[in-house]
Formats: sequence, C-alpha cells, structure tokens
Amino acid sequence: MKNIQFFNLKRFGKYAACSLISNYRQTLLFWGAIWFAIFAFTLMNIANSHSFWNNDNWVPLFISVYCISGLLYTGFAFPAFRNKKRTYTELMIPVTAFERLVYEFIEKIVAFIILFPPIFYLSSSMAVGIRNFLSFASFGTTHVEVNGITTFPFEVISFDKLYANMEPGLFGMLFMLSVLGFVLAFAGAASFRKLPLIKTIVFVGLIFLTGIGYMYMLLEKLDLHNPWLANFEHNITAKQGFAFGSLIFGLISLIALAYTYFKLKEKEAS
Repeated sequence: MKNIQFFNLKRFGKYAACSLISNYRQTLLFWGAIWFAIFAFTLMNIANSHSFWNNDNWVPLFISVYCISGLLYTGFAFPAFRNKKRTYTELMIPVTAFERLVYEFIEKIVAFIILFPPIFYLSSSMAVGIRNFLSFASFGTTHVEVNGITTFPFEVISFDKLYANMEPGLFGMLFMLSVLGFVLAFAGAASFRKLPLIKTIVFVGLIFLTGIGYMYMLLEKLDLHNPWLANFEHNITAKQGFAFGSLIFGLISLIALAYTYFKLKEKEAS
C-alpha cells in the first residue's frame, strides 16, 4: 500500500503503454482530422487570396488552428471519466492520481505542442504544392510578379520568419497564454463528466467577465484611479511586460494543474 502512494516509473510506463493501445484509434482519428483541416483551410485561404500569400498570411491561420485544435484535444482528456462504468474501471487500475495526471498532461498537452508545428508544416506545404501546381497549369509560368511583389508561387510557412518578426518576449508570453488555455481545458476535463470543454469555456468566461466588470466598477464608477498603476505601466519596457505576463500565465497554469490533481484524488476517494 505504501508503494502505491509514490510515482513509480515502471508502473507509469505500463499504464502509459496500456492507455496508448486502448485509445490509439481516437488519437489517430484526431490527428487525421487536424491534418485534413489544415490542408483544407490552407487551400481555401490561398484560393481566396487575390494578391499574394507570404509568411504574414500564415500567422492568423496557424494561431487559429493551433488554439482551436489544442482546446478540443485537451478538453477531452481523461476519456475514461465520461461515464460512470468506465470511471469505476479506470479507478480500479493500480496507479496514483499523480501518474494519471502526468500521463494525460504529456499526451494531451506536451505531445500536442511538439507534434502540431511539424504536422502543420507538412500539411500546409502539401496544400501549397497542389495550389502552385494548379496555378502553373493555368499560367504556364513558374514565377509571377505584380508591382515588384511575387504573387506566384505561393510561399510555404517559415517559422523562423514568424519568430523574427515578433518583439522580444512576445512569443514566450503568447506561448504561455496558449499553455494556460490548454491547462484550463485540461482541468475542466477532470472536473466535468458531460460536455467538459463547453462547460469550461462558459465557466472561465463568466469568471473573466466578472473580473472585468469588477475592475471597471472599481476604477471608473468609484473613481479609484491609482497613480502608481499608471507609473508602473509607463516605467516598464515591453520586454519586461511580456516577461511579467508569461510569469502570471505560468503561475495560473500551475494552480490549474494542482486543482486537476486534487480533482483526481477526489474521484479516487469517492
């Protein structure tokens, strides 16, 4: 009984292998859907681009698909907790709540963050290649310029250029913000049995709107403007502000992970 209270690497490895084998169809189906979505959205966006398609055009497409697919994937973590029968079976497996948390975190968040960029690159590049081939068949040329701007062939995404165009520290803050969103969806999946992602979005949205409304009343209606807040805003650099934002998002993510752990412990106790 004492051994079950600690993280055991061998036991964790067996649990991870068993979970991967049990859920590999759903995992492959999800990544196949992501591949097709990236391919289809890339083709539609390039087809609707009347001027040119370069690296700046990739930013909204990459961010939107990354956020939406990441929330969908992490929002359905802990699939065994979607019904009572599977929940009882899952809780009978001799692993700790921490081991369950670590496995789901690695599969649903870490693996997604690592795998999404190369899959996006491969799928979008395939779409660009097909679009360039069709344009070449129509134009009969390999290069088209309008007012000195290359309109054909269309460019594939370049992550180096995406990072190079951002201010120092902005990428880190946006990355931590995305991690926070995934972790909140992850925590919601451990809390709600039915429609976990929708309930999490509604719950977090209500908290956010309540906080915004409270700050508005505090600063505007009660006229509690603090000079130190304005001085703080003007005395820090953009890089420091991005670092501060990254720290806040990281701390909230850790709190949400701790909450998830205690929800798993609560399920074991009940």
